[in-house]
Amino acid sequence: AAGQGRYGPLAPAGPGMERGRGRDLGRKKARDKQNALVTREQTKKLLDVLDPLIPQGERSLGELRGSLPSRRTLLHLLEDLVTHLRAMPASSRASRRERKPGVSLEEATARVMSSRRERIVSVELPSWRIKCGSVGLEGYYVRSPLRKLEGQCFLHLVENESLDVLRATGRAVMRGKAVGPFFVDLRTFSREGMVCLNVIRCRVIPAHVSCKGEGVFVLEAQEEAEVRHAWPGDLVGKFCMVVRRDPGTSNACAYDIDQALRGLVSESRVPMMEALKVLSTDHASQSIMERVRGSMQSIGRAFMVYMARLTETHLSLGMDEENNLFVNYCIRMRLPQLVGGFKSNWKRVMKMALNGEETELSGGNTKVYGYLVNNVGGDSLFLKVFYLHSSTGICYFSRSWVASSAGLLQSVRVFRDGSDEESPRHFYINMVKVAEEDRSLLATLEEPDNDR
Repeated sequence: AAGQGRYGPLAPAGPGMERGRGRDLGRKKARDKQNALVTREQTKKLLDVLDPLIPQGERSLGELRGSLPSRRTLLHLLEDLVTHLRAMPASSRASRRERKPGVSLEEATARVMSSRRERIVSVELPSWRIKCGSVGLEGYYVRSPLRKLEGQCFLHLVENESLDVLRATGRAVMRGKAVGPFFVDLRTFSREGMVCLNVIRCRVIPAHVSCKGEGVFVLEAQEEAEVRHAWPGDLVGKFCMVVRRDPGTSNACAYDIDQALRGLVSESRVPMMEALKVLSTDHASQSIMERVRGSMQSIGRAFMVYMARLTETHLSLGMDEENNLFVNYCIRMRLPQLVGGFKSNWKRVMKMALNGEETELSGGNTKVYGYLVNNVGGDSLFLKVFYLHSSTGICYFSRSWVASSAGLLQSVRVFRDGSDEESPRHFYINMVKVAEEDRSLLATLEEPDNDR
């Protein structure tokens, strides 16, 4: 029989269904294993064909320890391919006519990028705009909201902590300096099971870089993400609370992030701005907001900081009948006890899906998508929200949230791409827990078509 979840019935899972699901999963694993074997064999054959077609660069015997017939590694093959491609314009038309029939270098490049096993990315430096990615790399983004990798800024595909090493590498290359391997935390999207975000540690190996703005990198995953077929039901009750911005542990407010975004896009809906719009529909709250506005010379940062002191946010994690997670975000006005301790009714700001569906923050020229990071075994929950240009599908901004028993920490870095002169400032807003969940509000949220 179906169980009853905190925010609705959970999907039934009888013995027959479980056995059927197990058989389907077993068949899929066997099929995936067979496909992987075929892909590896085809890739090996292609590399064996490419190897004698690409002239070898000078290397010591100690370096030639690869598995190809020439003893080169795949990285050596890529380096020699790029070198030979660059030398091609110097070839005369006669020599081109005399060239024996076979695989062209253009086709050779396409074959290398068609590898399903290797994750390779070609970028423009120092912007880190993607020119193309191998089939193996594109597989990470089949279920992402990105229409294609071409044109995306690679910096939006890594965690905030990895931005500085990428920017430093791009600048070093443009100055003609040698760069070696480094590590990043790569954002990838699940290829099967629940739709979610996987963050994996990758070793990034420069295969070819040039001060002319060229960069080809091989990504070696240090781990592969676990496939998740369902979210634990107990997640729902762990991250429900009332929070408020803590000025002592925050270096920004919503206004700061909004102003930084105006340099990238003319209009973008941000959570706090939407919350104040909803709050203004409450007569008593609107009166208080107007009095605050009247006491200030301009409606800017000072107003937003003050409003953060007078409002509380209620966060609750919900799960639908298909095991998809979502966040209910509500707000209310609450004045200090010294001035009466007034509390307005809760107002629902939005219900944000965390399964890759378009969220209620979308609008105008922007589409917004929310994801849960597939790392739910600890005491924290990690959420990511991506902002894309509607017309192109290019990501221009992302938000990261960490929910724990202490509250909600938002971390944001705003940038155009890696060519920005200044390092992107790190904004963080810490919303500390001030009360347990409001059970009467939760009961109201469970009622259909109710946005109290």
